[in-house]
Amino acid sequence: MAQLEIPFEYQNETLGVKLKFLVSDENKAHKESLCLIRYNALYKRLKSDTCCERELRRASLGFDALIEFNSLVQEWRDALVFKFGKPKEEIKQSFFAKHYLSDRKAFDFFCAHRFGDDDNKKLDPEVIELYTYNASVLNTVITVKNNRKAYVRALGTTGSIDIWESLSNDVNSYQDVKHDLPTTKDSLRRKVTRYINEGYLSVISGKYGKKNAAKVKEKEQLALLEELLNKHQNLNNEQISDLYNTVAKNLKWKTIEVGVVALKRKEFDLFVFAGQHGETNLMHQKHMQIKRSKPSAAMLYWTMDGWDAELLYQTTTLDKNGNSVTTYTNRLNVVMVLDPFNNYIIGYAIGTNESPALIRQALKNALNHTKELFGTRFKPYQLQTDHYQKKNLQPTYEAVARYFTPAKVKNSKAKVIENFFDKFNERNFQATLTPNWSGHNVTSKTENQVNGDFLTKIRHSFPDEKGCIRQIEMAIENERASRVEAYVQSFIEFPQEDKMEMTINNFLRAFGAVTGFTNKFDGSGLTPKINGIERYYDTFDLTFRKHMHEDWMIRYDPDNLSEILVSNAESSNGKFKKELGTLEFILTEKHIQPMALYDQEKTDSSQRQLVYDYNKRMNEEIINRSITRHETLEGLFDGNPQLDTLRKFMIPDSKGQHKDQKSAQRIQSAQKILISQEKKQHKEQEATWSDSQDQYLKQKVNLSKYLEL
Repeated sequence: MAQLEIPFEYQNETLGVKLKFLVSDENKAHKESLCLIRYNALYKRLKSDTCCERELRRASLGFDALIEFNSLVQEWRDALVFKFGKPKEEIKQSFFAKHYLSDRKAFDFFCAHRFGDDDNKKLDPEVIELYTYNASVLNTVITVKNNRKAYVRALGTTGSIDIWESLSNDVNSYQDVKHDLPTTKDSLRRKVTRYINEGYLSVISGKYGKKNAAKVKEKEQLALLEELLNKHQNLNNEQISDLYNTVAKNLKWKTIEVGVVALKRKEFDLFVFAGQHGETNLMHQKHMQIKRSKPSAAMLYWTMDGWDAELLYQTTTLDKNGNSVTTYTNRLNVVMVLDPFNNYIIGYAIGTNESPALIRQALKNALNHTKELFGTRFKPYQLQTDHYQKKNLQPTYEAVARYFTPAKVKNSKAKVIENFFDKFNERNFQATLTPNWSGHNVTSKTENQVNGDFLTKIRHSFPDEKGCIRQIEMAIENERASRVEAYVQSFIEFPQEDKMEMTINNFLRAFGAVTGFTNKFDGSGLTPKINGIERYYDTFDLTFRKHMHEDWMIRYDPDNLSEILVSNAESSNGKFKKELGTLEFILTEKHIQPMALYDQEKTDSSQRQLVYDYNKRMNEEIINRSITRHETLEGLFDGNPQLDTLRKFMIPDSKGQHKDQKSAQRIQSAQKILISQEKKQHKEQEATWSDSQDQYLKQKVNLSKYLEL
């Protein structure tokens, strides 16, 4: 009988289950699959923030997709254990063993190696195997050494260690593969250093094909020439030939001409480019680039960056002597949030320089603009930024989008927004002949710059800071106007279940300011001071009034004080100490009722009615709770006659009777109270706004005086 395939597999010490054992397809399923869920349904659950299943490893060549075992619901785990048995615990490996990987490239290199006078001899299979294992273990030594901090933690030591002594011990004790590497720490260090410099060739013994002296010398000559070309000083051909010939004369080599250097410069260009121009230029000009398509719909991908606007404005300040000084070379910084779906500017903020505060302001503006477009704030699926102030801003980034993906350091090509800035600048300022346009960035070619002398002549006509801000805002509005219809339509057509609303709670948590004090709630509401002005907030949520004893911290939007977010907190003499966060409510600003009848408006009546209805619901809840409480106690007393005396003190009816018709009379009594309160409120409400106005006018004007005429 064939043995069942085991579904369990460990990935980085975490137990996983092969996906094929869980899912079923429409036409086929794995023969041992439990068919617990369809693949499409599981895939949606893995993407959802509300489901618990987590992907441990994606499928790749030779490896099944894994789902974390402990993230599955209990019924699925029980089904797996029932059919396949309890998963075995992973055997703990040493830190060194965990990082060992067999080097396939080394195997291919040693298979291809030829030696002998005619270069026609191959290495024996046993030698190829030994050298492959040697190279693989050396790779592991380098990996572990580069990960020194984690290695030290794995060794369980707190003091300083001799890294090479520890590595030598690990190499000697690692016998999972056959190798013959040096057994002492000094020998191992020299072997690793040589391996880093020479690569796989350093592993091969001299008896297997070291070239003759003439070829070795030629290799050294080329290495010297390549190193001189690689120097960061960017030596010219003549300088390199002079330096090379100085060494050649000492070593009895043939000297070279400048033309030889020129030819080798082209031949070695790929290998010396980074030394001459830096790693960033190597990445941009030599590395293979990934071509990406634009997002398929609006709100799938936002990118943002700061841009020094190529617009000059004038500003006047006082120097240390109190003299007025006007400067004309000032520029503003614009942080833009761009959706590359159709290059729609979803948000922006303008300031004198880029800062975390300006970045947060731009993201806040973007989210508020989604409310203007769609009626509700929505979050994008993905947000990409650079690494500026990443540690400080990451909590904000992660609150704004489902996924935050910073661009690779110094990889400007990954951010499409930088190319957008160039086009935006040309369309809105250069092409429109804006007088205070300062030209392209200072690193661009001279022919792309504006006439500096002419700018100096017209500098007095430059706008001030507010005027310059208005220029930028108008340009942004022009860009939006041409794209907004397509942008909104795309989002409307997007599947509703994939849209992510930004609730007011999350919005105020991410962007709200705090007062620094706590407030107590009373009948008139919560009354924090914001910007020195006492304001009044309340909620029609009955639950909030059950926590009137709490201290509340306040988060508010300085641009919109109609709503605040409150959460319970610890305080000391009214000053905020620590947020507890176990309770959270949204409060709205209270409607202020005019005292004078003359000042009243029609909306005041409807606002009063909301309060009356709210208080009515509260009274009903209090009375219903009282009824429920009495019924509970009566059940207790009925079953315990010895408590009759206590019953008389606790639950008498309206006539002092304690047993006969107690339930009916108690309910009638409660209803009478409620009806009485309702009549009183109704009587107060009968004087409508118009009636109140008539009554006011009658009191103010003596009509009989006119009737006598």
